Amino acid sequence: MPQVLSYADAVRLLGGRDSRVVAAIEALTSGAMLGAAVPFPVVLGWFDAKSEFVRLGHQLVRGLSDRRSGLSRYGRTQRLEAAHAVIVVTAYFEALAEAELPIGFADLELTKQEQLALAGGADPTVALPQAIFSVGLLLPRPQYPRERVLETLRDYYAEISDGLARFVSGLAVWERLPQTDRDRFRRTLDALPPAAEARYDELFRQLGADFPEVAFWSSLREHSATRAELRGLGVALTGLGQVLDGISTGRVPDERRAALARAHEAALDRPIVEAGDVPPGLRVPALGEAYVTPLYRVANAGGRTSDEAFWSDVEVRDDLQEFLAGFLTSPRAVEAPLLVLGQPGSGKSVLTKVLAARLPAADFLPVRVALRDVPVTADLQDQIEYAIRAETGERLEWPALARSAGDALPVVMLDGFDELLQATGVSQSDYLSRVAAFQRREAEQGRPVVVIVTSRTSVADRARAPEGTVAVRLEPFDEPRIAIWVDVWNRANATHLAARGLAPLTLASVMPHRQLAGQPLLLLMLALYDADGNALRRLPLAADGGLGQDELYERLLHSFARREVTKHRPGLSERDTERAVEEELRRLSLVAFAMFNRNTQWVTEADLAADLAAVMAEPPPAATDLRAPLGRAEIVLGRFFFVHRARAVRDGTQLGTYEFLHATFGEFLVARMTFQALRDLAARDAAATLSFGAAPVDDDLLHALLSFSVLSVRTPIVAFLRGMLSGVDGAERAALGDLLVRLFRLVHQARATRRLSAYQPRVLPVPTRYAAYSANLLLLAVHAAGPLRASTLFDEDAVTGWKRQAMLWRAQLAWDEWQSLVELLTLERVWAGATRDIVLGLDDGTFETPPVDLYWTYEIPPGDPRRGGFTAAVSRDTEYLRRRTNFLCRTSDDAAIHNLEPLEAALPDASRTMVDAPDHALRSIAHALLEVWLLRARETTPEERDRVLRRFTDLVRRTPWDEYLDLVDESDA
Repeated sequence: MPQVLSYADAVRLLGGRDSRVVAAIEALTSGAMLGAAVPFPVVLGWFDAKSEFVRLGHQLVRGLSDRRSGLSRYGRTQRLEAAHAVIVVTAYFEALAEAELPIGFADLELTKQEQLALAGGADPTVALPQAIFSVGLLLPRPQYPRERVLETLRDYYAEISDGLARFVSGLAVWERLPQTDRDRFRRTLDALPPAAEARYDELFRQLGADFPEVAFWSSLREHSATRAELRGLGVALTGLGQVLDGISTGRVPDERRAALARAHEAALDRPIVEAGDVPPGLRVPALGEAYVTPLYRVANAGGRTSDEAFWSDVEVRDDLQEFLAGFLTSPRAVEAPLLVLGQPGSGKSVLTKVLAARLPAADFLPVRVALRDVPVTADLQDQIEYAIRAETGERLEWPALARSAGDALPVVMLDGFDELLQATGVSQSDYLSRVAAFQRREAEQGRPVVVIVTSRTSVADRARAPEGTVAVRLEPFDEPRIAIWVDVWNRANATHLAARGLAPLTLASVMPHRQLAGQPLLLLMLALYDADGNALRRLPLAADGGLGQDELYERLLHSFARREVTKHRPGLSERDTERAVEEELRRLSLVAFAMFNRNTQWVTEADLAADLAAVMAEPPPAATDLRAPLGRAEIVLGRFFFVHRARAVRDGTQLGTYEFLHATFGEFLVARMTFQALRDLAARDAAATLSFGAAPVDDDLLHALLSFSVLSVRTPIVAFLRGMLSGVDGAERAALGDLLVRLFRLVHQARATRRLSAYQPRVLPVPTRYAAYSANLLLLAVHAAGPLRASTLFDEDAVTGWKRQAMLWRAQLAWDEWQSLVELLTLERVWAGATRDIVLGLDDGTFETPPVDLYWTYEIPPGDPRRGGFTAAVSRDTEYLRRRTNFLCRTSDDAAIHNLEPLEAALPDASRTMVDAPDHALRSIAHALLEVWLLRARETTPEERDRVLRRFTDLVRRTPWDEYLDLVDESDA
């Protein structure tokens, strides 16, 4: 639980036990305010001496302003918290002093019984003193808007007034007062809360004028003269550094702290990516000039911080520097960690680097711990000491360093919590709790410390957030921030671009690719792509009938792969270069499949190496010296900065995982390799049909890749495939569709053979792999050939075959895979002459599920003489339906049976009897009856109501159960 500062604590902290101020207040309250007991005369004495209370409150706050120098960073924070507690109470007493009460408190005499009740706590009005002086929870928090703080304050002041009213009205003398005085007294008390709030606002602004950090606690935007420096588009947190420097009261750091500060400041001069990742001649801007302060959202951390729905209602803010200034100087910062969340490439790590460099060394002791580089099995203190040694070369123990900080407040930044999870696979559910326990221990030892933890958003819920944890989620760049970054890039590369006759990067060429441009590292990728002959601005846009998203990704990834090939393998012919580029992209595609088929957003080095060996038959790299050779994964991915490597150290061994900085890179590569494998298979199949004795279709690779996960579970994959297939001519699409239908039939008949058994991204039962592969074949076939009839897919009756296939998918696929199939595919029940059939297509967003056609269900084709006079009873009774539903344990079936049970129990024949209606539709009596009963539940016209009622009566008159007509009357219609 956070430490709550009481008014008594605040008075002690500001005045000191031996000061005349505290002595005067203790005399005023008979010592009750600073102790536990509350003698009965005290409550009345407080309110009679309200003017003295106001004077002493102002004296306490003035004393803090006069003694602002010589305080440590956290000592200053503590006293400001105390000053805030004082002005909260003082504001109410000021409003009370100015109010014209119709009666004086001195005139209210307590009976002996009332005095005894108050002294013993038997009367509930004894809680009034505690309500007045428990003010710690009213402290503003930088994550809350000021309006929320004022709303809480209004409730607090209203509670005091209500308590005072109850206290006074409970006295015996109250009954002797005239009614007019009672009414005036209550009206005056009702007016006190808004008056106290207004006075609090004035006092708070005065405090903020003397101590600027207080304004940042409460987002007091219009008050601070430095606000413009801290808002919006500041580069590299320069405004934050200036503001914190301006309020600094600490001393010059010693050599050990100065060494850490130098290490942090040096990071600002390094490029945002390694120079080896960019073409020769280009200059990657340094972190200190290229870091643009992002947008963000902030909320109290809970169990759903990885859920997009959790953040959807949280306001996007543009005052990150203000928030950080408020958080780092607030009392709650040392009680629980600050959790910084974001997507890969959103700038979490660089935020910690820039923050560490900007915090004034006189007031703060920043220690940045890259969790990927420290032993994961070590405790937090050992990890901090390990990071300090890596930064300075000195072996320093944390307690000694923290004690040497003197006036400075330690700020520990733990960067990469998600990397611990990914690289080790070990649960870290108590990690944040251990961080809070570390903070609690340090505070108890007189070494309070702020801790900031960064993590990818999607794994944030893997650790329980202790009470008081605040979560910040970094948001993608908006257009102004993209413009700032583009300007920085152009200034850094003006000479190089001019020498090569290239135009600067423009905002107009970047903004059509907003999905990439919103992430800083992917924006750099676009800039590097444009630096090759202004390639970005020469791209035709999809809106103009030009490139689709799949073509854009193809060009981007192809250009980066080609650059790496020419850099590492110079001298290749154009043909060999293209072949090498394709090999690079194929390896990257296997990385994407490694994640997709494991249903994760990352893959471990060991798993990836196994996949590469199974599919591409690549031997392990050989060592060329005494050092261990690079693994396959490192060779494949080490060259691409848009692939993030998460690292951790366990038992002296480097563990690693890989993920794409943007998930759509992986989704594009899955679609790309699927499309290429399918085209290659079609080419081989076409060649085989021209030879004597055609060989069976060899779909080994396609089956290996597509038998673990269903493509439709990732919407972008399907969109990419649709774009790729739309780029081939009609004849090839028809050939691809024919091939996929043949493959589906072979799989359905269990006649296919499999040889690529070494590829096992995860262990699945054979029926599950069959279900995934057949679903993917159908998805591809519908995309390639358009709408398909089920009769072309099955040798048996189309409807029977489809039902068996659909039930298998429902039983074997994960719920999200099954649901994605249902949402993407459309199904129309049609007739092929007198035979039922099914047409399968793709939902373009316009498909509406048709109502049930019971003629189709009961196999009564058009032209059948039974149409127009058919009456049938369902052979199965309710008990069978209940038993089947109970046996299957399916949620949707349970809900349907539950909803229909009352109707079936009361009118079993109505539920089981289907009657041919005059409008040539087959309906049950229960269906028609419910239509009548529910007319009142929606807006209908008189004509529609009459039509529904007549339909019901016509149906019933075709059956033996005329008594059903008594179930409705004119009022129902």
